[in-house]
Amino acid sequence: MENKRMIKKNLLLGLSGLLLASCNFGGNPSTLVGDYAQKRWDALISGNLQKAYSYYSDSYKKTVPYEHFPHKIKGVGLWSKAKVIQVTCDKNEKSCEAEVEVTVAMRMRGLAKPIETSNTIKETWLKNGSFSDWRYASK
Repeated sequence: MENKRMIKKNLLLGLSGLLLASCNFGGNPSTLVGDYAQKRWDALISGNLQKAYSYYSDSYKKTVPYEHFPHKIKGVGLWSKAKVIQVTCDKNEKSCEAEVEVTVAMRMRGLAKPIETSNTIKETWLKNGSFSDWRYASK
């Protein structure tokens, strides 16, 4: 009987360890933010606005409900690619700045191929509390 309890206890401890390991606690903030920023841009470029919206901060979502979000986003269909170049976090790791190279492709009359131009933009990502995910802070 005692062996069964020990096995159950060890099994539960092992499972809870796996759950904690799968969470983002202790992950490198710049790596996490870079991954989130890339995923947000990939969603925007593919037109998956619901997924892109999930990366925005709670304060943004309170002021811009999802029903209004598609009307606020300008550039869907023009953006052809985006790549996170660098992420820099502050000392207390509650705020990070992601530099993203965004490419726009525009069709011009008389030209067979679209004209592409790129620009590097800076995004602010915030973390609220120890157990919070990183969120994009829209300006």
